[in-house]
Parts: sequence; C-alpha cells; structure tokens
Amino acid sequence: MSAQRVKDIRNMEFDETDIVIASYPKSGTTWMAELVSALNYNGNVEELSNLRQDERVPWLELDSEYWWIKIFYQWKRLFGDGRDILPKDNRCHAPGTKYRLCFTHLPLELLPKSVLNGKCKLIYVARNPKDNAVSFYHFHTMARFLGLQNLDWNEFFALYLTGSIYCGSWFEHVLGYWKFANSPAQKDRVMFCKYEDMKEDLPQQISRIASFINVELTDEKKENVLNHCLFDTMKNNKMANRDTVWLFDQKISKFMRKGQVGDWRNYFTFAQSEAFDEVAKEKLEGSGLDFRYE
Repeated sequence: MSAQRVKDIRNMEFDETDIVIASYPKSGTTWMAELVSALNYNGNVEELSNLRQDERVPWLELDSEYWWIKIFYQWKRLFGDGRDILPKDNRCHAPGTKYRLCFTHLPLELLPKSVLNGKCKLIYVARNPKDNAVSFYHFHTMARFLGLQNLDWNEFFALYLTGSIYCGSWFEHVLGYWKFANSPAQKDRVMFCKYEDMKEDLPQQISRIASFINVELTDEKKENVLNHCLFDTMKNNKMANRDTVWLFDQKISKFMRKGQVGDWRNYFTFAQSEAFDEVAKEKLEGSGLDFRYE
C-alpha cells in the first residue's frame, strides 16, 4: 500500500450507513464478513450467491493504482460480466441493503479519523495467536502477492513472534483494538469478537452482532444465516472462499483451511510453545484480554 493510499484512507468520511470489519489477517475475517453481509441482506442469504464476498465487502486498503490490481480488475471486466466491481471508495452498498460494508487489516492508528471518532460501527474479530500463527503461515504459502511462498514453519514462527511480517505484531494490533473497544466512549460503536466464541456458539454470536448493528430477523431468517455461515458451508461456497481469485494459489493451501481451535499443536514444538507463552504473558499482562487455545 502506498503512502498516498494511507493518507487517503485517513481522510475518508464514514457515517451511520457504514460498518467496518477489522482484524489481524487470518483471524476469522472472511467468516465475520459473510455473517455481517448476510445480516445486511436481512437474512436473505440466497441473494448473496449473485455477488462474491470481496465485492460485497471490499478490502479498504486495496490500492487500485498498482499495476497488478489494474490488470486483475481489467481481466475481471473482460472475462466476467463486464461490471466495474471495485467501488471507487472501496465500500459496497449493495442494492436493498442497509449498510455500506468494508473490511480492513489496518492497525487502529491508521483507521480513518471519522471511524476513530465514532461516526460508524466497527466490528473487530480476534483469534488466539497460536492458531492465528499457523493459519497465517499457510496463507503465506499460497498468497502470490506476499512473495514469501517458500518459507518453512520454523522461519515463519520467528518472523511472527517478532512481528516482522505483513501487518506487524499480532499483540500490538489486537491490543490496540481491545483497548479502543473497551473505552467508555466507544461502547455502542465498537464490538470486539473472538473467533473461539463463534466456534463455540455461533447462534449466540449471530444474535449479538445483529443486535449491535440493529438488524431484526425472524427465527427462520436467523436459521438461514446460521446455516449459511457454518464453516463447512462457507468452505464450499465459491462466492465466499476466494476460490476464483488468482492472487491465491489454493492448490497449495485452501483460503479457508481447517478453522479448528487447537490446530497449533500440530505445528508448534514444545520449545516454540514455551517461548510463545512467555511473550504472550508479557504482552497481554494487565490487559484483561485472554483466549482459549483448545
């Protein structure tokens, strides 16, 4: 992302019609985006099949001035349905919906000033850092644009632990939003969600998020949203799982891979787990933020 794009984002105006979904990468962003999008469609999930998720919930920091972005969207116009699918301000207000939606991986301090000033709703989703590290590692192996496809796990672990990767330190990113969400001035504007809570009780989280964004659904439509947003359903949903996006080589690793809580045990050595626990204890101490790792 260019310096000019950072400045442009800082000055974007958001208002009551906007919802921003924020996260550190591979924390459940796609899951949350599909859930919020389904609620934005008032539970009419069949309508979501007409538009890919990255069109319904665009990436805020996507810089359309880069040549590879221009080529990608020109290819979509030529070989897709001919539409200009990238909204000019990287926000989508789909016909018949209540809100404009977008998602971001920006750290808190780089968000638009209007968002920080509480002009719109902000939903942050976080995942326990051990599972997040494993998921982000696999993402690096299949994301062509990151240029780190040949990293092995041990190399990636060192980079992740020190925050020397795209989006920087997980701890700094998550703690920034955690403190922001818990400030008295933001209690009605910012919601902090945990991936593990969504895995444990998705119906409860759907109700919680629907209430937060002021969407009322019948029991039938809530059930429709639930079935649509189950992990296995989304994994097989090409409109949500980036299966058609060339930037991701899903022959190497699926964009939506396992979604399990505790998969980190298949990758972390005992020494890596001990080292990570020490860093996590130091970084999170006194914050009141904790996670389930199993």
